[in-house]
Amino acid sequence: MQTQIQPVNVYPGTANTLYIRAGNLGPPPGYYYELQEVTVVPEVPASGTEGEPGYVPAVPASSTTTVLKNGNVSMTQEQWDGWSETADDTEYQLDCVAANLGLVRDIPLPQA
Repeated sequence: MQTQIQPVNVYPGTANTLYIRAGNLGPPPGYYYELQEVTVVPEVPASGTEGEPGYVPAVPASSTTTVLKNGNVSMTQEQWDGWSETADDTEYQLDCVAANLGLVRDIPLPQA
């Protein structure tokens, strides 16, 4: 599971993504986490006409991921006890882990 976070300086870069993977099942559960710097390079469309002089082919979108820090973190007992059956499991876990690491999730607004 991963989520965008408000950027935070983590030597030697700036983390903008939190990645978590379930660890021990608890209770409360533990997680392996990574603070990542994810850089997205947008697609560049082709320029000109294929086969003609000056034609430049399209470059597909890509991304690079640099792991800046990793470790283990657990939910608190209070978070575990507050996990309801109606909660979105992924969102709840990301919210809890981000809070425990002192991070703020940067959830993009829905596209209109």
